[in-house]
Amino acid sequence: MFSTKLATHPLPSADRPLGVRARSRQAVRPCATSTPTIQLTVQSKDGPTVSVAVESGDILRTVLMAEKLDLYTTWGKIWQCGGGGNCGTCVVDVREGADLLSELTQAEKKKLVGKPATWRLACQTRVGDGESTGAVTIATRPQQ
Repeated sequence: MFSTKLATHPLPSADRPLGVRARSRQAVRPCATSTPTIQLTVQSKDGPTVSVAVESGDILRTVLMAEKLDLYTTWGKIWQCGGGGNCGTCVVDVREGADLLSELTQAEKKKLVGKPATWRLACQTRVGDGESTGAVTIATRPQQ
């Protein structure tokens, strides 16, 4: 009736290990210069002060979440929007180094009306511009 032909795949060999295609790719050259870093100091009311080196240009919320630092209040953990700038629960207070942070976004201007000028939304804030270096100090959960 139907003739079924099984597909044959070449077996891996020394010149082409498993998972490597037959076509060759050009080699990726490593970057000659290292990425500038910013020293971020995070203060918390109920935890230790933590310092971490951050690549210039990283989003503050991403860094804090990767370092497992407590950014949200109890209700903020439930209602947070995942970094879209819609909820305003990832508020931080910038104590030093505000000039190394990105400009206020429209979402921040909308959510932080009537709040202190030093407050920022971590999800909307870039630490550095990809080229700058320095030090930034923030405090998490200033609304408590």
